[in-house]
Amino acid sequence: MISEDLEYAMFSRKEMESRYARARELMGRRGIDALLISGEENFQYFTGTAASLALHYSLTRPSIFILPADREPIIVTQGRDNLVLGSYVTDIRQYDEILSFPLTVVLEAIGDAGLKRNRLGVELGLEQRMGMPVGAYLDLVSRMSDTEFVDAADIMVGLRMVKSGEELAYMKRAAEVTGLARQRLFGQVVPGMTEREVARRMRQLVLEEGGDRTSFVILQLDVAGSKNQFHYDRPLQAGTILAVDAGAYVGMYTVDYVRMASLGPATDTQKRVHSAVLDVNEKMADALKPGVTCSEIYRLGARAIEDSRDKVADLTRLSGARMGHGQGMLLTEPPSVNPEDHTRLEPGMVISTEPGVRSGNVQFQWEDVHVITEEGHEQLTLETDKLRELAF
Repeated sequence: MISEDLEYAMFSRKEMESRYARARELMGRRGIDALLISGEENFQYFTGTAASLALHYSLTRPSIFILPADREPIIVTQGRDNLVLGSYVTDIRQYDEILSFPLTVVLEAIGDAGLKRNRLGVELGLEQRMGMPVGAYLDLVSRMSDTEFVDAADIMVGLRMVKSGEELAYMKRAAEVTGLARQRLFGQVVPGMTEREVARRMRQLVLEEGGDRTSFVILQLDVAGSKNQFHYDRPLQAGTILAVDAGAYVGMYTVDYVRMASLGPATDTQKRVHSAVLDVNEKMADALKPGVTCSEIYRLGARAIEDSRDKVADLTRLSGARMGHGQGMLLTEPPSVNPEDHTRLEPGMVISTEPGVRSGNVQFQWEDVHVITEEGHEQLTLETDKLRELAF
């Protein structure tokens, strides 16, 4: 079905065959003849690499991946040269248009996919994005009036939520790189530094420690704008907590988690609130195992925050719709640790525990990342949980 092993591929041939087999099993349950994939991360997932010159930073030259139920996969792209060293797919169809979508080429490829039931799965649901223009998609639907376009979000989510050993190896390394970079960063923060300087230095250190890029860097300061990705030239303030939430990419996988330092000696209140959020996080993590639902983990975290009021009398939960989420190719992915998300955890899922608490003017949003195992869970984020006190 696909070519021999490739020297520079990020994934083994066995890994990619497994992804196609799992996808086809889910397609069969839904009566779907083929998947039509154009979203950047979904395209990467099925090809094992990227065709784009600039990932999400360019919207020109969309690429399409088609997975038929019983035929070889097809790629329509202008990025053949970007694919051949990393993807096992051999049916790559080139187009040259810049000012229009390659509708004719895509229609021909779909025809070659053999839609026996005329049911085509596409990225329509929550947490899905197409990589083709909306108008091009509507043109495609119009030209294929005898075909049913069905939402295949559940298939994509189901596949990407459960990580393989090869995927986990990238995520473990991403967690390691993030921790090494951040601890070095804390050692370099000095009076007079601005938020922008801190964020830029974190990105530099991620590269120095072996990461390929950063997913994001935000500063969880208790001031407006600290989470803006266009960081401000605003000086850090002594006596506050510097919480650096960030994630390194290694290959196409990342993590997202936070660690903190006090700018100057930590106050007693800061120490108590920090200890309390760690206790809540530990209780949530201890409950992670196959069969437990995300909503159960959420309720457990909420109760743990209430129980922590014997240590911090006015402790409250930070507002927010969830206390954790899946991770992988993006820094936030399904499922969500949310009272309405009843997804059952299963081995291979990667999920964070992310409780947030406040006492007076002190807040902490903690996060650790875990992979669900047959016996329980393994924590991927091994960076120290100590509240570092910086000379400031």
